[in-house]
Amino acid sequence: MKALIAVLLVVGSLLSVGCSSVKTKVLAPDTATAFSGKRLMLSKYNELPDFPAQTAVNVQFGLVGVMTAISNGNAIIRRNNIQDPAMGISRQLAQGMQANHGFNVTEAADFVAVKSDVPELVSRYQDYDYVLDVKTLGWSSIYFPTDWDNYRVIYSAHARLISVETGQVVAEQVCSHVPDYADTNQAPSYVQLENGTGLNATLNKSIEYCVDHIRAAAQLYNEGQVEDVALVE
Repeated sequence: MKALIAVLLVVGSLLSVGCSSVKTKVLAPDTATAFSGKRLMLSKYNELPDFPAQTAVNVQFGLVGVMTAISNGNAIIRRNNIQDPAMGISRQLAQGMQANHGFNVTEAADFVAVKSDVPELVSRYQDYDYVLDVKTLGWSSIYFPTDWDNYRVIYSAHARLISVETGQVVAEQVCSHVPDYADTNQAPSYVQLENGTGLNATLNKSIEYCVDHIRAAAQLYNEGQVEDVALVE
C-alpha cells in the first residue's frame, strides 16, 4: 500500500507540473473584435514530458518501479511514433478561431525549446500578430484499482493566446483529462497501449475534451461546426 501511495504521488506530481502556477484568463470581447485578418502562428515544442506507464507489477517497487514505468512508457511513445496531442489541440482550436474570427493561420515549421517563455515566443514570431501556444504538461497511464488488465490514460495541457504586439497573454487555460469508464473493460489493455492503438484512441478523446474545455473556459470562440484550418504558406 505504501508503494502504491508513493507511485500515485509521483505520477500526480508529473501531471501537475506547471498547473498550479498557471493563471487562467478569459478572452476579452473587445480584443476578439480586432482579430479579423490577423496572422496567427501555431507554436510547437521540441520535446515531450515523460510518459509513465504504470502497471500492477512495477508499482510494488516504489520509486524504482516509477523509473521502470517511465522507461517503458517512453519506449511505447517512441516505438509507435505517438505525436504530441498539443498539436492536435492547437490545430482544432485554430480551426474554430479562423472560422469565427478570420485569422490567417500558420503552423510553425520549426520547434521551440520546451522552456520558452512569453518574451522568447514573441521574439521568435515577431512577424506575426498572435501566437497560439499549446503545450503538453503531463501524460501517463495507470491500471484501475479493481481491474489490473485495463488502463486509464491521463493527459493535461496548457494553452495560451499571446499578442505579439503587446507581449501579453490575452487568453489562457489549462485542461486535465481523466477519462471515466462505467465499464473498465472499455479502457485499453496494456497490449493496446504497447501497440499504440489504445493509446492513440484515448489521446484522441483527450484532444477532443481539451479543445472543448479550453474553447469554452477561455471563451475563444462560439461553439459550432468549423471547417479544416487553411494554413498560410
